[in-house]
Amino acid sequence: MNSPCGVISGKRPASEGFTLLEIMVAMVIFAVIITTVFGSFRLVFSSADAVTGDVAFYESARICLDRITMDLDSLVVTDYPRYSKPEFSDPEDIYRLVGDTSDVAGSTFGRLRFASLAHLPLNQDPRQGVCRIVYYVDEGFGDYLVLRRADHLYPFPEFEKSEDDPILCERILALEFEFLGEEEEMEDHWNSESDDFGYATPRLVEVRMTIGDEQRSRSFSTRINLHVYRETDED
Repeated sequence: MNSPCGVISGKRPASEGFTLLEIMVAMVIFAVIITTVFGSFRLVFSSADAVTGDVAFYESARICLDRITMDLDSLVVTDYPRYSKPEFSDPEDIYRLVGDTSDVAGSTFGRLRFASLAHLPLNQDPRQGVCRIVYYVDEGFGDYLVLRRADHLYPFPEFEKSEDDPILCERILALEFEFLGEEEEMEDHWNSESDDFGYATPRLVEVRMTIGDEQRSRSFSTRINLHVYRETDED
């Protein structure tokens, strides 16, 4: 019905709803809000998983490096005058220290052999004494590599990899040993029965390791000053 002045009212009739355009705009805004909220949740959960993974890596590396340090702190060497340089047919010193490498799953890893008083008895074996310890990388039960610790009391058997050797650390990606001698130069290998090293043992051992997987990894290192060592032969 027209107003007395003949002007038509501009108010929307009460029966009209939202237009299609208004509904579409509201849906777009809602979608943006939901995407932002869920994106924030994913970021939070991803960060939490990363922190948890880092904590596990650090704890595993700490246990591993602490064990190696304790073993080397109890190092046993044969010193002069009891030690004599090996001749051609002489057996090698049973307390020799050897740092070399081994190939595992197509990669090269450090390996360390030495004698120590830090024997860890297994299977309720009460015996104690000087043991031969070998740290080496081996294939694990899955698609990852592990660091094993072989520990045998005298008489020392010929070293062979064994699944009975305890696993010290899992998911090994890299393992290196370096050695510092009297000349204050780092060496990537060592043999205390070799003339190349003056039939001496190193003064310091550096351990570098990387653990993790293809998505995430962390590297760790420590330097261990040896409390006992054999000096270079002067003859």
